[in-house]
Amino acid sequence: MEGRVELMAPAGSEEALRAAVANGADAVYLGGRQFNARQYAENFTLEGIREAVAYAHERGVKIYVTVNTLLKEEELEPALRYLYALGESRVDGVIVQDLGLAWEAHRLLPDLPLIGSTQMTVTDAAGAKLLEKMGFKRVVLARELSLEDIGRIRQECALELEVFVHGALCYSYSGQCLLSSLVGGRSGNRGRCAQPCRLAYTLVDEGGREVEAASEHLLSTRDLCTLEMLPLLISSGVNAFKIEGRMRRPEYVAVVTRAYRRAIDRFLENPGKFAVDPEEARDIAQIFNRDFTTGYLLGDPGSELMSYGRPSNRGIFLGRILAREKGGLYRVKLEVPLKRGDGVEVWVRRGGHPGMVISEIRMDGRPVDEAPAGSVVFLALPPTARPGDRLFKTSDAELLRRVRRGYTSPREGRKIPVNMEVWAAPGEPLRLRVTDPQGRAGEAVAPVPSEPARKHPLTVETLRAQLDRLGNTPYELKQLKAHIQGKVMVPLSVINGVRREAVSGLAAARLASWPRPVPSREEFEKALEEGAIPEAGRRVRPAGTPAPGLPRLAVAVRDLEGARAAAEAGADRIYLGGDVWQGGEAPPPAEVARLGQELARRGIELLPALPRLWHEVEGGRVRRRLEKLLEVGIRQFLVANLGGLWLVKELGATGWGDYPLNVFNSSCVQTLSLLGLGGVTLSPELNLDEIKGIYPFLSLEVIVHGSLPLAVSAHCVLGARLGGKGPGKRCSAPCRRETFGLKDRLGLVFPITTDVNCRFYLYNPKTLDFLEHMGLLQGAGLSFVRLEVRNQGAPYIRRVTALYRQALFCLDKGDREALPALAGELRELVGEHVTRGHYFRGVS
Repeated sequence: MEGRVELMAPAGSEEALRAAVANGADAVYLGGRQFNARQYAENFTLEGIREAVAYAHERGVKIYVTVNTLLKEEELEPALRYLYALGESRVDGVIVQDLGLAWEAHRLLPDLPLIGSTQMTVTDAAGAKLLEKMGFKRVVLARELSLEDIGRIRQECALELEVFVHGALCYSYSGQCLLSSLVGGRSGNRGRCAQPCRLAYTLVDEGGREVEAASEHLLSTRDLCTLEMLPLLISSGVNAFKIEGRMRRPEYVAVVTRAYRRAIDRFLENPGKFAVDPEEARDIAQIFNRDFTTGYLLGDPGSELMSYGRPSNRGIFLGRILAREKGGLYRVKLEVPLKRGDGVEVWVRRGGHPGMVISEIRMDGRPVDEAPAGSVVFLALPPTARPGDRLFKTSDAELLRRVRRGYTSPREGRKIPVNMEVWAAPGEPLRLRVTDPQGRAGEAVAPVPSEPARKHPLTVETLRAQLDRLGNTPYELKQLKAHIQGKVMVPLSVINGVRREAVSGLAAARLASWPRPVPSREEFEKALEEGAIPEAGRRVRPAGTPAPGLPRLAVAVRDLEGARAAAEAGADRIYLGGDVWQGGEAPPPAEVARLGQELARRGIELLPALPRLWHEVEGGRVRRRLEKLLEVGIRQFLVANLGGLWLVKELGATGWGDYPLNVFNSSCVQTLSLLGLGGVTLSPELNLDEIKGIYPFLSLEVIVHGSLPLAVSAHCVLGARLGGKGPGKRCSAPCRRETFGLKDRLGLVFPITTDVNCRFYLYNPKTLDFLEHMGLLQGAGLSFVRLEVRNQGAPYIRRVTALYRQALFCLDKGDREALPALAGELRELVGEHVTRGHYFRGVS
């Protein structure tokens, strides 16, 4: 599927919007002041969005608005009203993450195009099919997918596919990261990521000894750049290319958008001779880079994905210091041109990367304003610089001036050709019709009749000269038809006035041609009221669920041994496995069935877990495993992603929604109920009050104990740093020989686990422990509380399960005073590094 692909540029400000449009974007995505995943960008007011839509639509450019955060209960109705206002403004689509918001939006605003955010972690065709069934128009695929994954997804579903082609990469799968949330209290799912992945970490072994002496930015990725990959991406059937960067300045947007626009157009015009323009590649590297990578498009790049030494802009290599001369100047041979006003950094051996703006360049004994590549120059540099140090040019003053002119000039460079037709005759008012390429038109008639000419009759040349004065508009005159009867005189001021009025009418016609994808205000308000979720205080339990009171105990374990330990210690429900860790194997379906039957006789449920996520190339194995489990009588499964929801529904099984589905509000619970789930585990980012406010359309569960993965990544630090993993290089699998962790600047060690697909799980160094406060969950409307111990062995599982079982027994007898003593016993087992998670603080 080859053809026109939509180039989608970011805008965090009005200037960035103009930069994107001026440099060839087909669409621009931006965020409002609320409900978007870049809360630290300047962003747009609602009025600003209306103005942005009018500006872009007149120029034939689409506007998408990000409403891509998880929503708390009290935010749902304001968010839906916000979506209605966006639809009234004629936006071309909204990018959403929250399943509940998406479901409500499709119900209330069925014509408003929905785009599934990359925060939804769609990695396979099944997940895309589910969104298609829910009424989505497009999905932004996870950035970890290969070209093969993307091509297979394209073959399996009709949903539009959007991929990131340039900009910053998250270390974790988007939507699956709790690192900023649980460590720093700032949730990436709520648009407030503090980017702790960009900090320095030290790799340590099980005993805490440093494996590598230097602390480096082990989780800091390079920036994505796919200019060379564009032909393959277009051929894969992708519909839209997305440039990351709503936090970037307008100059960045201008440079990157222009480079991708030109590259795409060159390929479509002459596919056989496509090549990346070296100047364009140099410009995008100059404007911002952490070094570049093509990401996972060609498979796992290993260490080539990472920017270990520097988590911020590195610029382009300028040259090395050759010597320090008398007088303090440094002799440097330039690899690229340098001008006064350019910014440079010196990568000194000790002391970081001191930067400065070049104020003086000396060459051949005299000052110059600029020096070409290959020349030897003398520069004043920071005194810590030494011969042999590298210099990087971090900003190019001329490049910045040039791109600013492109979007700040009142004369727009991206023009829409228009045809004009004029009728003029003595005694008749001048008439003008302006038509765009799509046939939309604006017309104007002079306010007074034209007079016969005595000296200077109107000519076609005069008309063209006046009607072509379109410099401050997005239009240019292509063809003029003049119907002039006799000798007629028309003042230039009248011609100019008619031109302005007709062009204004054309602009209005162009804007009116874009759809208004919302119903009337009255219809919307009525539907909103009819679909209102009951207040939490007026709960009616769904059929088949127990009355509120004391929840039952669920335990998530890795293997059959752990399952038996949990059952012996008093678990009411057991979640088994899901992901298979390095060195392990998934238990045979027959053994799972036997254990399930054994536990069922004791009144204990066993739910095998599907993998947390999988790529399309792995989808066949996941499906076959599920089918084999169904054949031996297993009917209910723990499901953690959208693809899993589709699979269990398609195969006639029952699912329980796991916490990676990010269930944040009652509408999300209701949505999952309508999609066929039997219950859900709520997001660990909710606090106590928010948990109690969720309406139980399904049975609800919360996690009260365990060490949760804070990040799940397709990049394995161990393979890249210790296993020799790189493009075309196999990993020596150090994870099978030893256990490792990452130590942060505060000395906390984050445990590491890897699965058989070489995905990397970074765990919280603090164990969630809520045993002492379990009484606060009594009567909260929960069906289960869960112990998440899939990273623990049987002895630990047995002891922790027994303590929580005893705590629930004490609560059932009304003995809350026993909880502190039980918590003390648990503390002896887990140590002092414990957390209450978000139960008391929540996320803003």
